[in-house]
Amino acid sequence: MKIQNDASASTGSACLKKATELFYVTHPKVPKALLGPFLSEADAECGRVVMRSPDAVVTSVLFDSIDDFTRGRAVNNGNVCRAFAGAHDREVNHG
Repeated sequence: MKIQNDASASTGSACLKKATELFYVTHPKVPKALLGPFLSEADAECGRVVMRSPDAVVTSVLFDSIDDFTRGRAVNNGNVCRAFAGAHDREVNHG
């Protein structure tokens, strides 16, 4: 089951706890994430496109909370990868 950003996730008790899902671009030949974190799967997908590797995949991890630095980094990563993915699309479609 996929949990969207800031969705409620069961913690094993009767209470529901707010969780944040962060997305990463990973590759089976590399032990850690190549790109990330991202706040949305769509932003991570842009990162996967930018990687230009057919084996790169988008994965996600749920966190109880994230700090302001990590949230800012995730926003920035999304902005950068959307910009590069847009440039890549323009090259493919017009170049």
